[in-house]
Amino acid sequence: MSKKPLQILIIDDSPADREICCHLLREHPEYDFTFLCASSGRSGLDLCQSAQPDCVLVDYLLPDLDGIAFLAALDTDLTTLPFPIIMLTGYGSEMIVAEAMRAGAADYLPKDLLSAKSLGSAVTHAVEKHQLRRAVEEQRRLLWRTNAELRRRNEEICSFYHMLSHELKTPLTAVREFVAIVIDGLAGPINDTQREYLSIAKESCDQMTLGLNDLLDVARLDTGKLNIEPSLTAMATVVKQAVTMMSPMARSVAIDLSYQVEPALPDLMMDARRIMQVLTNLIGNALKFTAAGGQVTVRVNQLPPEQDGVLVSVQDTGRGIAPELRSRIFERLYQAREEDEVFEGGLGLGLYICREVIKLHRGEIWVESTPGQGSTFLFTLPPYGASTISDRKKEEISA
Repeated sequence: MSKKPLQILIIDDSPADREICCHLLREHPEYDFTFLCASSGRSGLDLCQSAQPDCVLVDYLLPDLDGIAFLAALDTDLTTLPFPIIMLTGYGSEMIVAEAMRAGAADYLPKDLLSAKSLGSAVTHAVEKHQLRRAVEEQRRLLWRTNAELRRRNEEICSFYHMLSHELKTPLTAVREFVAIVIDGLAGPINDTQREYLSIAKESCDQMTLGLNDLLDVARLDTGKLNIEPSLTAMATVVKQAVTMMSPMARSVAIDLSYQVEPALPDLMMDARRIMQVLTNLIGNALKFTAAGGQVTVRVNQLPPEQDGVLVSVQDTGRGIAPELRSRIFERLYQAREEDEVFEGGLGLGLYICREVIKLHRGEIWVESTPGQGSTFLFTLPPYGASTISDRKKEEISA
């Protein structure tokens, strides 16, 4: 097996000591050494610049520079030395050893203890450690560049979301308003069939608007800019508003939508608008996948004292969710196949946004379900979970 080439620079004012080092290293079993020699610190520095050796052996006490001054004269950061440096000395102390190591030396060897084994091991260890450090540093730089590029691309995607939403919502809003004007008869009389068709068009506009809003929320989540405005709020008020908002949809599909709130619940520090968004999303999913004549019930209960906060559940009598899907339905952009019989259609962002909003409130969200017997989506809200939202987002952005 051929030996690996390695160039060693030996800086020592003693020709005999230089020759001893060369002789000891020639016996190394792994490396084929070539040697450069210098008799002073200044000439050694010149060779360091011109030859770029793989390792440097430098005498601590030189005619013009001591070993510490030599290291300082390299004028480089200790973590980015271009090669490892091993200090040699005819005498020494623990203080000198510590000073040399602090200055950047890879190792320190007394000349009177040099042997083929000790010097060879020191050089091998220093070179391999230096190569490993350089490889780690290069990987760190590569990782930093990759992360910077990913952040840049993420910003571009988020900007695209904003642009797309703006460019589509503006004409979409105009379409919806003109359709509403025609439905209301302000543009002239229409018959029932026309009104039905126009109502479908208006509902489609509303669905598109919801999808665009979801895209915007995801973009805000990605950049840590989701607008969260916590305040002390009664959970009963938020639940009542959510159920009232979704009641027309429930009536249109002949489903009984109701709510039960435990009395005397404490107010919670939360963003009522965002929690309303979570509730309407969960209720909408429950209504969508519950057959006519079924039930959807929203419940709010106080958690046990050791947990603190409230437990909110949205229970339906729908088709249920297969066990293997329960951990996946909160994933971003997850859409089940038609045969999975759960949450097909849409952008696959609603439950992901629900999860992230609840996480921002320091709560948890999960689903319990038995196929064919319905599902229950549950989430917890601690009493002051949202009070530290701003601090948390700052931590995430700076991380």
